[in-house]
Amino acid sequence: MRGQTIKLYIMGDEFKNIKTAELDNWTGKAYIGERKHVKIIQTFEELSVPGIYLLLYSSPDKILTDIYIGEADEVNKRINSHFSQKDWWDKFIVFINSNPILNKAHVRWLENKFHKVAKENISSIALKNNQEPSGSKLSASDLDYMEGYFEKMMFVLNHLQLIDFSKISEESVIELKNETIFYINLTSDRVDENKKILQGKMIITKEGYRLLKGSFIEKNVRKSFKSHTYFPIRKKFETPEYMVDSQYSGCDILQKDIDFTSPSAAAAVVKNRAVNGRVEWQLNNGMTLDEYENQTS
Repeated sequence: MRGQTIKLYIMGDEFKNIKTAELDNWTGKAYIGERKHVKIIQTFEELSVPGIYLLLYSSPDKILTDIYIGEADEVNKRINSHFSQKDWWDKFIVFINSNPILNKAHVRWLENKFHKVAKENISSIALKNNQEPSGSKLSASDLDYMEGYFEKMMFVLNHLQLIDFSKISEESVIELKNETIFYINLTSDRVDENKKILQGKMIITKEGYRLLKGSFIEKNVRKSFKSHTYFPIRKKFETPEYMVDSQYSGCDILQKDIDFTSPSAAAAVVKNRAVNGRVEWQLNNGMTLDEYENQTS
């Protein structure tokens, strides 16, 4: 995607500094606000239209962002209904079209698309929806338009750092080359039949870092790690979908790739303890991830 300009507008004191975000050559528009803005947006006629909305909660000591995804014919009224029904969220983001062309089928498709992407980002998002949205069937032309529309929405969310997505879309098959795979050792007593220390494997992707299927994962947890912010992330992956017993004592083996925005989070999942991933992830030649990224930036 080419570079784009984000127009961020902060309304005055009368509207308690609610924000809007727009892109050049895009009719979409985002409203970014907090619970204190819910009553105010009931007066915005522009938000009495079909749209997609996200309810969010995050804090400095919480790695996972809680997200609820929804759609509505009149998004301002729907958010107002959530004000009393859901007390866990503190921020909202609404996407509408400034030239009203989004219909019910469009926003249902977007809701389903957002839900799927959120599910893929298990390392950074805690999805609060109980059920997967049904979505909708679109014509070929509408589908192409909505795919492009969704990309613009994601551009705004990521570049304004509103949500931490480590995986946005299915990438083309990555050609793995030994010189670009990073490794991290498990504890010294986790060795294979050749007495080589078992390792986790990771690569750099466009959106972050990918812990690779086939990585060995430490089972034993350090007591101090249980109070660490990465511990809840590690616990989310302790299921047969992600980890199964390996042939070696004391460790599991990863069943599918996992995407992260933090190399230390990926390292913590492997080693089951707090880790400085920028130092401990290394290429075969011993170069650390930090050295590699400084060299290639």
